[in-house]
Amino acid sequence: MEEIWNREELYAEVWEKPLVRVAAKYDISAVALGKVCRKLQIPLPGRGYWTKKEFGKPVEKSTLPEASNLPVVRRMKNVLANTMGREENKTVEIENDPELIRIAAIKTAVIPVNANAKFHKLVEQTRRTLKEAHEDSRGILIRPPVEPTLNIRVSKKMLDRALRLMNAFVLKIESEGFALQVEPRENGKQRICAQMFNQTVHFSIVEKAFQKNRREVKEHSWTRVVYDYEPCGVLEFHVGDDSYYHGFRSFRDGKTQTLESLLGECFAELMLDARRQRAEAVVRQRKELEERKKREELEQLARVIKEEEIKVQELTLWVKGWSEARRMREFIVALEKEWVHQGLDLSPETPKGKRIVWMKEQADRLDPMIPSPPSILDRKRELNRW
Repeated sequence: MEEIWNREELYAEVWEKPLVRVAAKYDISAVALGKVCRKLQIPLPGRGYWTKKEFGKPVEKSTLPEASNLPVVRRMKNVLANTMGREENKTVEIENDPELIRIAAIKTAVIPVNANAKFHKLVEQTRRTLKEAHEDSRGILIRPPVEPTLNIRVSKKMLDRALRLMNAFVLKIESEGFALQVEPRENGKQRICAQMFNQTVHFSIVEKAFQKNRREVKEHSWTRVVYDYEPCGVLEFHVGDDSYYHGFRSFRDGKTQTLESLLGECFAELMLDARRQRAEAVVRQRKELEERKKREELEQLARVIKEEEIKVQELTLWVKGWSEARRMREFIVALEKEWVHQGLDLSPETPKGKRIVWMKEQADRLDPMIPSPPSILDRKRELNRW
């Protein structure tokens, strides 16, 4: 069910707790909640606000400005939590989640980018590889599949800056107790990823190219259109697998901020991506267990049904045999009377007498209620061996 965001209440919440913790309370992302605040003209704490507040330094809280003609912004109410009466417990759980608290602190922290810092061995390895790399048609360096490299796709002009940014980020990964690992790719290239919360998370620094001009090239009897591209000189930090068909979060240089000042947000988003993957893995595992349980139940059901069908078939054969034996005995009695009436000798030694005995045995063989007498037909299965 839907509810309308209360501007005053939301303003109080975003200044009482970090945005990521408030967003988690409503089961939405911090980005989505930030958009809500912009629509409702709610000011947000600036960078470093929560760090200063945590260490007891003076901070300034922006007042809620007066606004008119604001749009009506609706949100989805957490029906399940309210139905069970556990919304307050859920909020307390979020506030006590050490991972979210840690992510909120990292998001507002500044990750220093030192131009004179010694490169991490993986960054140095990437630098050596890309220094010798060729450019593609767009002016972006092509990472050769020779040795593992960090995912940096930029022009030669922006390489040094991208390496410094990546070095600061990689050092931060290890200083926070996380690991780096090499992930082989289908195209032969080996990409370096991070291991967070037992999940593999991807990150990259890229530089896009813009279309410079359009020209026509004549080749024999036809003409083809060729586009020239040039690197744009703006770096983007991608969190998540940015290959085709995968989603990722992008941070880029802006008019008032650079990637150097956004590395804390990039790192926090990387940790959130790992948490999302972990939650999805739990859901997948639960779904797989449910599907396996369902398969086992269906297999058991199939076995029970098959056993039931066998018993029904057996019963049908019994009833059919019993009915046939009954009809056969009635016939034998009638036949025996007719032969007696004709004055035939039916003693056991005579052909007719032997015939009567044989017919009674055949009726007994069909009757499921009495033991079946032996017959030459029992040896028919021996013929199937040849």
